[in-house]
Amino acid sequence: MRLCSIDSTLNEELPAKQIAKLIDSDVAKVEINIVKKKVGTIGLTRKTLEKSHVLFITLPKKKISQEMYIELISYIDIGGTLILTLPSPPWEDLGRFFEEMIDELGISFQHNYVYGLPKIPSNTRLIGSKLTITKAHVIDFNEQKDFLTENGIKKYIPLALMDKKPVILAGYKRRGKFIIISSPEIFTDINSDFLNRLVLLSSQKIDYILSEKNVRHKIGKSNFSLQLQHGSLQSYLLSLYHYSFMFLQEEVEFTSKEDLTERIYKVLVKQKVIGELPTEQDIFKTIEKIKIK
Repeated sequence: MRLCSIDSTLNEELPAKQIAKLIDSDVAKVEINIVKKKVGTIGLTRKTLEKSHVLFITLPKKKISQEMYIELISYIDIGGTLILTLPSPPWEDLGRFFEEMIDELGISFQHNYVYGLPKIPSNTRLIGSKLTITKAHVIDFNEQKDFLTENGIKKYIPLALMDKKPVILAGYKRRGKFIIISSPEIFTDINSDFLNRLVLLSSQKIDYILSEKNVRHKIGKSNFSLQLQHGSLQSYLLSLYHYSFMFLQEEVEFTSKEDLTERIYKVLVKQKVIGELPTEQDIFKTIEKIKIK
């Protein structure tokens, strides 16, 4: 089982145990490890990082050394996933090397809060999960080509939006990933499902974005087709087309092929088009062609 480490050495505000209790090892498919500071040594050692597939650092209050800055960046570069929840700006109290790490990731916070409920983009594999945050900071990210090339950042992916701007942001850096979260409200019981899905995706070699190459399947001999893209756990994004026109896109929780067939059929019979509609048998046969995870 993959290892998810939760740091308790850089922060005294949010106990690591509070985060650990929100992550179900069976659902997220990880073993939880709380990193503790030992007498005479630092907690976050290279040995700890080498074993960790996912690392949480939450609301850091203590400065990091140049050595730790280098270790954390190297951890991401060689394939680890850092999930970093930042305190509100300014960040000067965190010291030079923490600021250098943030600069290398290419992110910053807008100082003013945004308020409301975040929306999870439908093109991510986190569809179907609920997320409750009342206030957060908008995350800005550096998309200049020279900067991206120099720092080995392949792309940024917004994972949650407020006012249509990212408050949770993922990035791919060389072989690894990092996730920046701008609100500590993420670590409440109501967000446990989101965190489990996030850890599940983060610990695997799975893209957060749904595949754009997913096949669109024609339904029988009709002019209708469907696309079913797997998110995480039992969530899917269902898209229905008439010719090339998408007339439905919604998140579905998969229960059975029979239930999904019935659901799609009820949508299709409401369509006013010339020609015959597909039968339930046509729909079921089409769904059978799709690999359901």
